[in-house]
Amino acid sequence: MELFAGLLTTFLGLAGSPGIVIDRVATDFLRSQVVKAEILEVRVDNAPNYQILLGKVDRIRVAARNIYVLEFLRIEEVDFETDPISIDPSALQSGKIALRQPLQAALRIVLNSADINAALRSPTIQSSFKGLSIDISGTNRGTSEILDLVNPEVTFLGGDRIRLSATLQSQSSSAKPSPTKLDVSVNAELKILGGTRLRIVDPKIELAGTPVPERITKAFAEGLNKLLDLRQLEARGITARVLKLEVTEGKMQIIGFAKMDSVPE
Repeated sequence: MELFAGLLTTFLGLAGSPGIVIDRVATDFLRSQVVKAEILEVRVDNAPNYQILLGKVDRIRVAARNIYVLEFLRIEEVDFETDPISIDPSALQSGKIALRQPLQAALRIVLNSADINAALRSPTIQSSFKGLSIDISGTNRGTSEILDLVNPEVTFLGGDRIRLSATLQSQSSSAKPSPTKLDVSVNAELKILGGTRLRIVDPKIELAGTPVPERITKAFAEGLNKLLDLRQLEARGITARVLKLEVTEGKMQIIGFAKMDSVPE
């Protein structure tokens, strides 16, 4: 939403100027907000152009290819399209966004496993995998170990299945100078329930090539599925739906839409 605030604020300042191409202004603004993009095109549909001065835009369409929204994550394809936008221009000029009608947008994203794995190997992400408290036994009896997760890798297998693999490595200490290592892998299917929940279905977990007991597998899936529940966004006034999730060999495509009745402060 901050991107739209910046876009519309810029439009209000320039819409009345002769010779200004709104599409170019929007493209230049978005390029300034991302790390880099091989292709980034913005199309602003508005007839007549002076509607922008009234806080109205018919539609904004964005097409990006090989775009880095974050320095460590490349997204192969992003297509974004809004419904008509109507805001209070006086509120926008004071730094706030007051919607006169709900803001709706459709989104299509294509990710490939090579880009995700490159992000997982980045120092920014790697730091979050250090010093994890993990109960390998699954007994919940306070027997957790402090481990590092190294060499994480995601593989899109096709047929809406993915594989997650990594090595759990104990941290070296005076009592245990040589760290022990344990390979872990998860093979599971991704499904959509009611458009609001991405679900890990039929997970198969192995530690060092040995299947993990069902109780641990079930606990893992339940915990991850809670994180993938889009209904959590409703507390922030955002309704999100996944219309299509497709996992093919090496790639994952997500198509969905979001609706916001008001912009959170």
